[in-house]
Amino acid sequence: MRGKNNLGLTLVELIIVVVILGILILIVIAYFRSQLFKGNDAKRKGDINRIKIAVEEYEKDHGCYPPPSIMNCDPGTGLRPYLDKIPCDPVTHASYFYDYQDNVCPNWYKIYGDLENNADDSLVTGIGPNGAFNYVSGSPNAPGEVSSGGGEIGFYGCVGGVCTQISWDASRPGPECDPNYQSSGCYGQCGQNGGNECVSWK
Repeated sequence: MRGKNNLGLTLVELIIVVVILGILILIVIAYFRSQLFKGNDAKRKGDINRIKIAVEEYEKDHGCYPPPSIMNCDPGTGLRPYLDKIPCDPVTHASYFYDYQDNVCPNWYKIYGDLENNADDSLVTGIGPNGAFNYVSGSPNAPGEVSSGGGEIGFYGCVGGVCTQISWDASRPGPECDPNYQSSGCYGQCGQNGGNECVSWK
């Protein structure tokens, strides 16, 4: 009998190797995806904390928290000199959602973000307008947060110089354009030399 060394792989062995490699690749992808989410969330929390510090400094000088019209990240210069550039969400590039006392001179505020890591200890699902957010931080006197998963809040913006109700954009998430207001009169900000027009964030 002639001896024969078979160094090749059978079809079954090849399938087993491919399956094992596929499982290992999925584990690596899941790990790096999780780390990416954690990195994005750390950036969001850091951004919101920086905005909070600037907003508190603004309040010390003005006696009121800032109006929403200056809280946009594009161009992001509304909080100067307290903050050189208001940061945007690292993934959506939209402004963090700024909620405030519905008053010409707000005395409380909240800043909402949407975290990606569902295992984050600070995540609370279904909070904020339309229940669209899962992270919030604000002034110490801001009203308590309720995880409702809903609740319509009316938003308004200057369209053609007229205060008009605007829609909620779930893909943002947030009102469809900036600056926006939670007052049907837009606090008298419309029609002033054509300024304060509500411009889509996209």
